[in-house]
Amino acid sequence: MTDLRAIDASEFRALATDAASIYGEAMRRSPEVVVQRRDIITAHVTYRGFVAAGVFDAMSLVGFGYGYQGVPGQWWHDVVAAGLGRDRAKRWLRDGFELAELHVRPDHQGYGDGRRLLDDVLSRANGAHAVLSTPDTESPARHLYRSYGFADLCCDFRFPGSQEAYAIMGVDL
Repeated sequence: MTDLRAIDASEFRALATDAASIYGEAMRRSPEVVVQRRDIITAHVTYRGFVAAGVFDAMSLVGFGYGYQGVPGQWWHDVVAAGLGRDRAKRWLRDGFELAELHVRPDHQGYGDGRRLLDDVLSRANGAHAVLSTPDTESPARHLYRSYGFADLCCDFRFPGSQEAYAIMGVDL
């Protein structure tokens, strides 16, 4: 049985290495990318409206989710705004909560922890909309987001420096 709980910014900063490791396992990323993600996570805890939750098995983090209010000048916000175009960016990114990460260790997937994390983080999100990016494949994560009401805003989206296709998804909160 796992325990879900809200995590404040200072506690999440202390869990950044564990969170990045879970990201790496879930997304099958190289150790170099995991280190970069740890640094990104550490920066994100300082963003306005930061909300995080973790799932713990005993005392170990086995899943996490977090996001924040996106604003112009933040890398993801600006890249996605350009990809969506002016009108859709205005609609979805103004007063938008950016769900930055939601991952569960592979050996803990399939038990509902991803949905619990998503429900918790979005229930505390400050914003009229939530937006996210996820690999543009028919994955369990994409199915989870669709079941929550997220719709595709842009498919086959490429972030600078990456050949991987992503979907940008959004839901009204």
